[in-house]
Amino acid sequence: MEKVNRDFERAFSHSPQSASWGALRERLRLTEFSFYAGFNTGIVAFAVGIFIYFAWPVEPDWRWVAAACGVSGGVFWALREKPNIWPSLIWLIFMATLGLGRLVWHSAEVETPRLPQQERTYRVEGWVSAIETSGKSERYVIETLAVRGMAEADIPKRLRVRVTKRPDPPIAAGTTINWLVAAKAPPAPVVPGGYDPGQAAYFKEIGGFGFGYGAPEAQTSAELGVWDSARRAVVRWRYGIADRVMEVAPAKTAGLQAALMTGVRRFIPAAQTENLRVAGLAHILAISGLHMALLAGGTYSAMSFFLACILPLSRRYDVRKFAAMTAIGAASFYLVLSGASVATQRAWVMSTIFFLAIILDRRAVSMRSVCVAALVTLTLHPESLVSVGFQMSFAAVAALVATYQAWQLYRPAYARRGLMRRGLDFMTSLSVTSLVAGFATGGFALFHFNRFASYGFAGNLLAMPLFSLFVMPLAVISLLLMPLGLEHAPLYLMGKALEPILSTAEWVASWPGAMAYIGAAPNWVLPIYALGFAALCMGRRIWRLIGLALVIVAFAGWGTAPRPDLRISEVGKVAFWLPPEIEGEAPVLFVDSKRPDRYGREQFTQRAGLPEADWAPYEDRIAQCDYLACRARLGPWKISILQSPSEVPEECAFSDLVILSVRSAGPVARRNCEAVLIDESTLRETGALDVYLKDRLTTKPARPPKENRRVWD
Repeated sequence: MEKVNRDFERAFSHSPQSASWGALRERLRLTEFSFYAGFNTGIVAFAVGIFIYFAWPVEPDWRWVAAACGVSGGVFWALREKPNIWPSLIWLIFMATLGLGRLVWHSAEVETPRLPQQERTYRVEGWVSAIETSGKSERYVIETLAVRGMAEADIPKRLRVRVTKRPDPPIAAGTTINWLVAAKAPPAPVVPGGYDPGQAAYFKEIGGFGFGYGAPEAQTSAELGVWDSARRAVVRWRYGIADRVMEVAPAKTAGLQAALMTGVRRFIPAAQTENLRVAGLAHILAISGLHMALLAGGTYSAMSFFLACILPLSRRYDVRKFAAMTAIGAASFYLVLSGASVATQRAWVMSTIFFLAIILDRRAVSMRSVCVAALVTLTLHPESLVSVGFQMSFAAVAALVATYQAWQLYRPAYARRGLMRRGLDFMTSLSVTSLVAGFATGGFALFHFNRFASYGFAGNLLAMPLFSLFVMPLAVISLLLMPLGLEHAPLYLMGKALEPILSTAEWVASWPGAMAYIGAAPNWVLPIYALGFAALCMGRRIWRLIGLALVIVAFAGWGTAPRPDLRISEVGKVAFWLPPEIEGEAPVLFVDSKRPDRYGREQFTQRAGLPEADWAPYEDRIAQCDYLACRARLGPWKISILQSPSEVPEECAFSDLVILSVRSAGPVARRNCEAVLIDESTLRETGALDVYLKDRLTTKPARPPKENRRVWD
């Protein structure tokens, strides 16, 4: 009987055309260059080409990129049958230039006018496409329709504006508004090498950041094109469902329920978000592979069971294919409902490939499907390669596929399983999934956030069974019953299922050392680590050893980046550490006052691996101050922080570093200053500065020099 079942499984999982497909693969084999291996490594090369675009010191010329792509493609075609390694190398070069060219093209596609660097006042008319929460305030993403006094060709496509006075009644998403705002071009990074809001805004087609004067005024809906009208209708629908959930669901969990169902995260309390992050459960907040797998997989399982119960249908047809079609429809519905972020699009592509494989009688879970999903995602949104969401989600998926493919070699082909065995298998799978995904994403999380959830495995093991078995199924039932007005009961039950998860997150977050911190790594660490990780997951034999070696090199080089000693913000606010020999056991960040430059200083301490360090004023403790200047000695280095340009000549003779934030020192003073002089005009060009006081005084700017500026700078 066991042999019959195995034969049945093999017959059901292999296409009758497998022999012809095998012959086709052999025809496509290019001597030593396997088509299948070449496809996967080609996608890695495509990603490397995209990375080269961001690492390039200047904006690449599209003509040179197009020529390189054409030449490498032609050479590969000419050498494709040569019995040596050259076709493989040329194929990788071609795919890398193709990735570079795709991003050069995409950068030109999304280009939108940007506001000037100097803040100005504008009267803006547009409709609200998103409402976001930032700390205690809200901000609107506005699809601009008109800006008073500005030519149509100079109007940015979108603006992001902070609300300073909440409107009464509240402005709903999709509403056309008229607002007086103060705005300027998106800023540079607040710390050198840190998150670049200007780059992110460029690819989101946001041409300015600002704040509003007073409350926005609602206007009658403007006439829009077909595409924009459809987008606004979807925005109103999504936020309408979120508002409905907030009205009906339990107050404690309503914000999290709205986020899980619609992707609208503005209602989640900050304390819940932080607890989930510290407990290693922040991934449930971003709608991605987990949510899509649970929703689409649950739909597939339910439909398979239902159709299998219809005996005339199940005896004549493979009902799994009908269930797979339904699951694709459910995944597509969830994609639109959740806002179609890049992470959700990646998850949709993966799930669609999975169910298409079932429909076409192919193997559903394979590294090939991961690479196809990566290719589709990077083709549509090549800039997502450098985002933490893309890196962590694909790292988790690739590691899980590699692990489960290896696991299949040791699992029996068929086994009779009772209820206890099924429960044990579920917990084993959940444990392995949490452990593998945690290790896979840990390196990328460390690089981007400089922190790691120490008890993430325990948090996931305690919370995810409830989330998988109850929370997401109840979310699906709530959405299905909402048009009938019957969503109260499932939303209530969903909230009650979320309460233990939130309690678990709060408990795990309270454990000693729940969040571990580490200093920032050099910029070369991430690409080396990513290549090594890809080789570990996708390679064979020697390539896995090479991948492991690259990962070890990346971690070994992590601590080679020196910690900056002093920070100067874009507006001249100063913060510094004491030298290590006199710093003491508890490092303290010395500042002029605690209110200005809070976000920049938080990033500065986080990248130093010391986010919990205390802040203390340097005046009259470390520095001697009067109404004209403050003077401090940091080891052998003398620092002067000036309030008046009249003191520049004297301080240049006395100090090694002179900081004048209130205005420019002037060309004469600059030319005669023997010290390093940082003034307002310097900061306007460089942005924030990190200062290193080692054997010699060096500075690192947040913004590159004018000749090396990119399209988003």
